[in-house]
Amino acid sequence: MLILGERQMHYYKKNDIFAAMKKLMYLVVCLVMISCSTVINEDVTINVDESSLPTSTEMKLVNTTKDSVLVFLTLSGYPASDTLHVKNVNGIFGITGSGLVGSFYLGAGDSTSYTSTQWFSGNVGFGTQPMNCTVTAWPTGANPFEFNINNNQESIDISAMGGVNCLLQVDLIGGPQWQASPKYPDVRYMYNDSMWKNSGLIGVYPYGCTNCTNTEGKQACQTPNEQPNSDPICTPTRAAAEHGGTIRVSFIGYTNTYICK
Repeated sequence: MLILGERQMHYYKKNDIFAAMKKLMYLVVCLVMISCSTVINEDVTINVDESSLPTSTEMKLVNTTKDSVLVFLTLSGYPASDTLHVKNVNGIFGITGSGLVGSFYLGAGDSTSYTSTQWFSGNVGFGTQPMNCTVTAWPTGANPFEFNINNNQESIDISAMGGVNCLLQVDLIGGPQWQASPKYPDVRYMYNDSMWKNSGLIGVYPYGCTNCTNTEGKQACQTPNEQPNSDPICTPTRAAAEHGGTIRVSFIGYTNTYICK
C-alpha cells in the first residue's frame, strides 16, 4: 500500500482545486461567448436597397385648360373568377359609381392620381367614351388613352384609330424604360395631333391603323385612313414585371371648336 505524506496529499489537493478552478473558468468563458454570440445575432442589421424593391406605377390625370372636363374611365372586362385585375371603377379618381365604366369632372387646372395594387387595364376618355366611328356629337371621333399597368407587362398608347376629339400629352416620369421598337428604347414623352396627322408619332395609333403598321380589320367608317407606320412604334412597352414611376396624362384641349361651345 502506498502511503502519502501530508505534503504529498496537500500537493494533490492543491492540484485538484486548480483543475476545478480551471474547468470553472472554461465554463464561464464558454457561457460568455454564447451570450455574446446571441447578442450579436440580435443586433445584426440588414440594409436593403429600397430602389430594388418592386413598386407600383402611378397614373396621374391633369386638366391644363381653364374649364372643367368630363372624364370617362372604362375598365377591361374579365370573368368573375378573375382575382388579378381591377374590376370596379368605384373609388378610382374619386368615382362614386360602380361597374366597369365611370365618370367624373376634372376641374380647370386640377389633377387626380391613382395607384393600383392589382393589374389595371382599360382606357381614359375625355368628353366621351371610346368610339370606332364618328357621330354627330363627335364629328371627328375620339382618342382615348389606353393602358395596361401594374401587370406582368405594362403597355400604353393613345388611340386615334377611331378619330381625334382632343389633344393629349403623356409624360413618363421615372421608373424603368418604355420601349417603342428598337429605334426608341426609352420613351419619356408622347402626344397626339389632330385628325389625319398622327402617322409617325410615337405612342399613337393613326386613324384606321388597327395594328399600327397596317389597317387590317379596320371599320368601313374609318375612311380614308392614315398612312400606317413603317415600324411598330404605337405601343410603348416595358420589360416583363417592371413597374414604377408616374404616367402623367395631360388634357390640352378639344380639337373641334363645336365641342368647346
